[in-house]
Amino acid sequence: MKHGVDVIEATHVKVNGRLEKIVSKWGINDKGHLAKPSEGGFGVVTESGLRVSMWQAQSYSRED
Repeated sequence: MKHGVDVIEATHVKVNGRLEKIVSKWGINDKGHLAKPSEGGFGVVTESGLRVSMWQAQSYSRED
């Protein structure tokens, strides 16, 4: 597991001290640009159904 990666390449997110597997992302366009807060921001949905916004995520990791 590689820690401290960008949300674009992430497979996991750390939230509330737990590492959760990402199943989908929002606010990222086809070119990899992230939506600004004024545009609704970006975030992920985890395997457990938790919706994690850009403000809630503590860090992102990638499974190798």
